[in-house]
Amino acid sequence: MKKVILLLSLFIGLSSIAQDATRHFFYLGESKVKDMDVFRKNFPVQDAFTRKMNEGIMNNRVAHTSETGSLYILSFIDGDENLGKYIASRATNKFREANPKIAEEMSNNTDAWRRSTWIRVNELHFLPADYKMENYNFRKIVMRTVPANEQEAFEKQQLQQHELGLKIGVKYLSVTWRAVDGYPTNTYMTILPDNSILDFYTHYADRQQKRNNSKEFNDSMKTGVKSNITRIDHLSRVY
Repeated sequence: MKKVILLLSLFIGLSSIAQDATRHFFYLGESKVKDMDVFRKNFPVQDAFTRKMNEGIMNNRVAHTSETGSLYILSFIDGDENLGKYIASRATNKFREANPKIAEEMSNNTDAWRRSTWIRVNELHFLPADYKMENYNFRKIVMRTVPANEQEAFEKQQLQQHELGLKIGVKYLSVTWRAVDGYPTNTYMTILPDNSILDFYTHYADRQQKRNNSKEFNDSMKTGVKSNITRIDHLSRVY
C-alpha cells in the first residue's frame, strides 16, 4: 500500500508538470518464472482480465522471457491521468477475487516482482507511425545510467548520433525510455525490436560496418556524455 501511495503521489507531481501534452509511459514487471508451461497456461486468462479492467486506460501489453531467465511484462499507458488510474487499479485484488485458483498458481510460479515506471523520451522515438509491437517477436534492451546533471546533454547527444547514423545509411528501429520510479531516475532503457535475434544481429553487423567506415561518426563517439551500461538482455515474446 505504501508503494501505491508513493506512486500516486508521483503521478500527481507528474500531472502538475505538464497538463497540455500527452506523455507516454510503460509499467514494467520483472520476475523469474519457475515453470514456463504453467505461465503460458495461466497468463492469457490474467492478461484478458487486466485488459478488460483497464479498457480505455492501458493501450497495450506484452510479455517476454529473456536469455537471463527473466520475465518482462510491459504495460503501455498514454497520458498522466491514465497512468494514475492504472496505478490505482493495481491496488485492488479483483483478479484474485475472480480467479483465486489461477491467481494462487501464478503467484507460486514466480519469484518476487520488481516493478517500475518509465516515460518515453519523445526525441528518441524512432518507430514508424504504423508500428505494431505484435509484429516483432524479438527485442534487445540496453539499460544505462547517466550522470544526473548531464541527462539533457545525453539525450541531445543520442539524437545527434542517430541523425549522423542516418547520413551514413544506418537505419533501425529503437525507442528510449527514462525511469520514473523503481529505478534511479538517471536510468535509461533503449528497446530495439526486430523479427528475431538472428535478424537483429545480421542487421547489426551491417550497421556496424557503416559506422566503422565513417570517420565523422567515430569521432563523435569519442566526446560527450559518458554513460554506464548496466544491462543488456535479449527478449523473446511469449504473449
